[in-house]
Amino acid sequence: MNIPTPCVCILFLSPVASLVASPTPTSPRRVAVVGAGIGGLALARALQTLDTGVEEVAVFDRRSELKPGVGGGIQINGGAAVLARLGLGEQMKASALPVRRILSRKSGGFELLDID
Repeated sequence: MNIPTPCVCILFLSPVASLVASPTPTSPRRVAVVGAGIGGLALARALQTLDTGVEEVAVFDRRSELKPGVGGGIQINGGAAVLARLGLGEQMKASALPVRRILSRKSGGFELLDID
């Protein structure tokens, strides 16, 4: 792995808004994001899209490429508004599968929730 130097490595642990709320005179210009999950990719997009002062973002993951079927599915509720603000609304709609039913059960089979 070639991490550009000097750079700041960010492990995505908190909401994007708190990490990129406003640029400061000491904002890094080159950032390496470790992890290409939904959090890491959203952070990378936010750093590129919002007024953060960041000029270059590199995303590193243990997999060499991103492709369907490698990870698990994700459900985006309120997060959809954030992704739309980052310019990903149309792409998200084109590739999303709308939820038709939610069925939740306890391990013994007892039904907790059924929304159809």
